[in-house]
Amino acid sequence: MKYLSSIYEGLKIFSLKTLSFSRKKLQFHREETLVSSGRNSSFIGKKLEQTPRLNFLLSLSLFFLLPSCNFLDVNPDSNYDINIDKEEKIAELITGAYPMASYAPFLEARTDNVGERMHGEHFRLNEAMYFWEDYDQEDLDTPLHYWNACYRGIAQVNKALELLKTYDKTPRVKALYGEAFLLRAYLHFMLVNIWAEPYRGANTSDLGIPYLTKPEKNALVDYKRGTVAEVYNKIEEDLKLGITLVDDSYYQSPKFHFNKKAAYAFASRFYLYKGEWSLVVKYANYVLGYDTAPLLRSWSKYQRAYSFNTANLFHSYLTKDEPANLMLLTTESRIKRDLPIQKFAPTFDVVDKIFNKQGLTNSEPLKKLNLRMTYLFTKSPAPIRNGWYIAKFDERSMILDNTSLRPRDLYVTNVLFTTDEVLLNRMEAYAMQKNYDKSLADMTLYLKTKYDITVPDRTMLLSTSAKNYSLYTPFYGLTIKQLALVRITTELRQKEFYEEGLRWFDIRRFYLPVNRKSSNPLYSPLRKEDPRKLLQIPAEAINRGLEANPRVDKGSAHWSN
Repeated sequence: MKYLSSIYEGLKIFSLKTLSFSRKKLQFHREETLVSSGRNSSFIGKKLEQTPRLNFLLSLSLFFLLPSCNFLDVNPDSNYDINIDKEEKIAELITGAYPMASYAPFLEARTDNVGERMHGEHFRLNEAMYFWEDYDQEDLDTPLHYWNACYRGIAQVNKALELLKTYDKTPRVKALYGEAFLLRAYLHFMLVNIWAEPYRGANTSDLGIPYLTKPEKNALVDYKRGTVAEVYNKIEEDLKLGITLVDDSYYQSPKFHFNKKAAYAFASRFYLYKGEWSLVVKYANYVLGYDTAPLLRSWSKYQRAYSFNTANLFHSYLTKDEPANLMLLTTESRIKRDLPIQKFAPTFDVVDKIFNKQGLTNSEPLKKLNLRMTYLFTKSPAPIRNGWYIAKFDERSMILDNTSLRPRDLYVTNVLFTTDEVLLNRMEAYAMQKNYDKSLADMTLYLKTKYDITVPDRTMLLSTSAKNYSLYTPFYGLTIKQLALVRITTELRQKEFYEEGLRWFDIRRFYLPVNRKSSNPLYSPLRKEDPRKLLQIPAEAINRGLEANPRVDKGSAHWSN
């Protein structure tokens, strides 16, 4: 029942996100917006027939939902003739700005978490991501779908911020400002960490992504990418404002919004990527408090509940009542049905390497952890022979017929921020501060709480092979003790967020290579510094003048545009 309650809350949020003020109130000057929705609006009637309990939620109009042109092609704002005359309508406008797209389906397949399944089902997107090819089609779970959803959300947030200027600065209005600033910061943060180089210092000239701070009034605008450092500075401005102003007391379902702890969790990730360790610790401490263990996701507890029913793990994993879950998001995705059957996904060999053979040290008894059973893997259905997956994702459909080959209107809950990530962030930050005792204390707490593993001698965790220096090469230096702890933390993060896409960001920021066992002519190993670690800017944006990311010229080791 707890899980069903979470699903209901998520669908309530979804209704607010997609069903904005009724169509009768919509009078577009133009149909064009910043991005194309790629979504058919005809599903609305079907949803209403099957979900009468949600009818009362239909107060927010179809902003950014109707078909339109791609980013940089046309006016991102359009002057809608909509009378937004109440704070609550602005709140709904902000709620509607949370992206309905997920990054996990296209990022996870790019990582070293996946292999090639025997008799797995072939999907073009899945193959393209596995071989790090550019893919510019609009469909659920694609890079373009996520890019569009983020910029659509940014445009909607900017509209809300413009409207808020006309209101007195009451506590409620300040809270709305806070949520809007946080969401704008987060969406740009995700965009820059997918379509640009990882952050590597304030004085670098790496190309960023356009940072939009106001609704545009003109159809054709000359957007510039700026630099990654400039984008990070703007994210930081919005993040600080948002954290100061956000107020959980105005949320009916705080975990489906940027609540206070989710905002601090986001800050801990932001400053981790930026290398500002004291701020990572500061924001993490707020989330974790003085009694951290009860806040963590206990896989040993899950194991007792789901050992003989692993396919239903998502009932506990996604619930808002799970203390580890800080922020949830309902997205439109096929990941629930694709993950068990697709060709390029978790295999027995890959799972065995990461969860069983990958240990904490080169010494017994921690040389191997044997955590595959703990993480409750489920076997893929026949005829796939070597497929495994963790049943982290749910699926809800509000239409009668979702049996078509590639259906839409499938709604999946994503976990965006957790206490587990925050503790791992702090663990890494303590190591980088050379505060090894506190880093080890966090690590032993993590291992005991989540896996019931006791470390007999913590000092053994401070040594590692010097060969790892050639693997982990962030923009800042590492001592051997820092390297040892960073390696363990990164590998724990790989296990904890398996299938969720976060591994890709560690591959980027530590410049980790990815090698696959493949004889496919499409395959070329992903090098430490490889332009394919930056997804290509969408073609429509490039056509409108946005600079493309570099690419490797086949047959040449040199980069080319």
